[in-house]
Formats: sequence, structure tokens, C-alpha cells
Amino acid sequence: MRVVTVIGILLLTGVLAISLISKLRSRAGFTAFAGAVVDLGLAPRRRARPVAAAAVAAEAIVVAALLRPSGATVGLALAAALFAVFTAALATAVRRGSRAGCHCFGASSAPVSRRHVLRAALLCAVATGALAGPADPLTGISAPQALAAAAVAAIGVAALAWLDEIVWLFRGATPAR
Repeated sequence: MRVVTVIGILLLTGVLAISLISKLRSRAGFTAFAGAVVDLGLAPRRRARPVAAAAVAAEAIVVAALLRPSGATVGLALAAALFAVFTAALATAVRRGSRAGCHCFGASSAPVSRRHVLRAALLCAVATGALAGPADPLTGISAPQALAAAAVAAIGVAALAWLDEIVWLFRGATPAR
């Protein structure tokens, strides 16, 4: 169970780190995300930047909590709450018929769809499931187990962060960039 919990923590940390970097690496990245907040109908234009900043701050807080060796439980609980909010926000946008991109991972402007809702729900489930694991999952884990966990998590992070591109590979539709 320790290894599974570590995979969950690394997966969540990796996904959130990519999300943060994509939004903060340039003014354009953050502006696109703030615009998506409006386009998805999640906030009026005058509140878009503060709402976007709050989302980015929440992601950063969760990453920091997940990276604390003794903070796994708090980090996982915060991650579960954050992804529950993201799931609800994306589901609301899909239900409204929004064709806007979420810019969750930066440049992609692929229209928000059920797969984005499912991705957020999956990440919420990962966080919730990892909460059932040990409070200090790194205690007693061997180096080979840690490496295996990191490899599995890295594959998961790549698959989730580049979901639109993977769908494009199998469907043949051009990913919006």
C-alpha cells in the first residue's frame, strides 16, 4: 500500500507542477488561463484574474503540502478538495455547452469536454484513495520501490497532462494549440 500511496502523491504533485509551470512561465500563459475562467463561465471578467490567481495559489499550496514528508495526509486532503472543485467547475462548463478551452496545462485550447471532467475526477479519486494509505508513506519504502513508483507516476503524469494530444493520436483530430 505504501508504494501505491507514493505513486498517488507523485502523480498529483507532477500534474499540479506541470499545471503551475504552464500558467506561471509567462504572462501570456496566466492571461490565457484567466481568459478561460471567463470563457468557461466560471467568473465575470472583472473577477477572472483574482479567481485564476486563487486557483494557481491553491495548486501551489497543494504541491507544497504534498512535498512535505510529514504532510502527505494534509496534502492529499487538499488535493482531493481542489480536484473536486475543478471537477465541478469543468462539469458545469460542459453542461452549459461551453466550447472554450480550460488552459489547465497552458497552451492547449482544446474545447473542454467530458474527458477533462473525467481527468479531474480521476485525480480527485487518486487523492482520496491515497488518503487511505499510511500517513507517512516514505517510511519503510526501499529505493527500488521508490524508483518504480516514480516511473509509474511519471507515465501517469505524462498521460494526464498531454491527454488532448493522446486523444488526437487515436482519433486523428487536430489538437487545438
